[in-house]
Amino acid sequence: MMKDDLATPALVVDKDVLSGNIVRMSKIAKSAGVKLRPHIKTHKTPAIAKMQLESGAVGITCAKVSEAEVMQAAGIKDILIAYPVVGDEQVYRALSLATKAHITMAFDSAYGAQKINHAANRFQVVVPLYMIVNTGLDRDGVLPGPDALELARQIKHLEHVVLKGIMTHEGHVYHAKDLQELTQVAKNAGLAMVQTRDLLVEHGFPIDEVSMGSTPVCRAGITVAGVTEWRPGTYVFNDEHEVMMGVARAECALSVVATVVSHPAKNRFILDAGSKVLTTDRSMTKGYGYIKEVPDAVIVRLSEEHAVVEAVPEGVLRIGDRVEIIPNHVCPVVNLADALYMTQGDEIKEVSTVTARGKVT
Repeated sequence: MMKDDLATPALVVDKDVLSGNIVRMSKIAKSAGVKLRPHIKTHKTPAIAKMQLESGAVGITCAKVSEAEVMQAAGIKDILIAYPVVGDEQVYRALSLATKAHITMAFDSAYGAQKINHAANRFQVVVPLYMIVNTGLDRDGVLPGPDALELARQIKHLEHVVLKGIMTHEGHVYHAKDLQELTQVAKNAGLAMVQTRDLLVEHGFPIDEVSMGSTPVCRAGITVAGVTEWRPGTYVFNDEHEVMMGVARAECALSVVATVVSHPAKNRFILDAGSKVLTTDRSMTKGYGYIKEVPDAVIVRLSEEHAVVEAVPEGVLRIGDRVEIIPNHVCPVVNLADALYMTQGDEIKEVSTVTARGKVT
């Protein structure tokens, strides 16, 4: 089967580029002296997770319990749920998983740790925990230093959880203007984490893991002595956001194949890949994705089934033509797809089911 045989829109993945991205990050992590625990939210596909493990990853990271369930069912045995799970049903399901695989859970409140502890007591297991620390993204997490120590003290008496590590996501590096600023932001975050680890150890909390991770930081090999683990995700495919951070487009493994379905005005074309396929996330470039065949064209607007393209040179596109689009943000694009068509050249070599798509609980 060839790419031209696919009904569009469809997600195609260059197998050689994908493999190269996975091997490259594994080598960078090894050179930096850190363990690699990639986040599967980008691909949501057990087959790709296994490629990462075969290339040296120590385990995987999931955001939601439902993602972890899919990965465990596929035979993956070491999973971090890097999200503050507090709902009764989700905590129960996570602890059920902990009887089948090595499950580490994240928390940023005494309430969350207590919920996990209560469920762990029912299952008669002890659950390792990562404390989420806010190093500047201002999402979830306690502040480094004294606040982290206070939270550790609040959960010290719990018998069925153990504070194994601390984790952060330094996602605010995406606002960096250049590599120098990115390096400084990343090192500040790493230093805050290591200092927090030292404070916890000083007060009797043995911390084995200091976990960080964002694709730009890891890809640049930026680390601080004392950081033990990286959790990048987007690097497997890359996207326009990563291109804006310095990744070559040749390292973007995934594209959306779309068809020109209408040419209603001289400078306007319509593609069959709307917001149900392409993410509405904007990058630092214009539009909603990069069209390989027409680099100067701009996807100016998305509705559910339509991508409106303008600034197309005369005669370049016609109704019925196919184009390939590099998405701005690949993670939500994959989450909207049933399958990834793995290619070598123009040939479809295999089809990988996006088994964890839509897993939000």
